[in-house]
Amino acid sequence: MNVRDAAAKAVKKLEKAGVPDAALDAQRLVARVLGWSQLDLIARGGEDLAAGLKKKLDALVARREKREPLQYVTGTVEFSGLRLEIDRRALVPRPETEML
Repeated sequence: MNVRDAAAKAVKKLEKAGVPDAALDAQRLVARVLGWSQLDLIARGGEDLAAGLKKKLDALVARREKREPLQYVTGTVEFSGLRLEIDRRALVPRPETEML
C-alpha cells in the first residue's frame, strides 16, 4: 500500500466515525507517522508505506475515530507561532487564546 492509499483509507474511517475535517486530520496523522511535511505528502504520496508504519498509522487513526483531540494523538500543537509538545495532562490551547 502506498502513502496516498493509506491516507485515503484513513479519511474514509474518520468520515465514517463522523470526525469533522477528516481529510485534514488524516493528512496530519500520516505526516506525523512518516515525519514528513504536508508538502512531502503531495510530492511523495506514491511511495510505499512500510508495514510497521501502517500499524502505527492505524493506531493513531483508531484514537482519532474515538474523538480523541488531534493534538493529543499527534502530541503537538501550534500556539502563537510555537510548536509545543503536549499530552493529556495539558489543555489544548484554543485559537481564541492566542488573540488574548
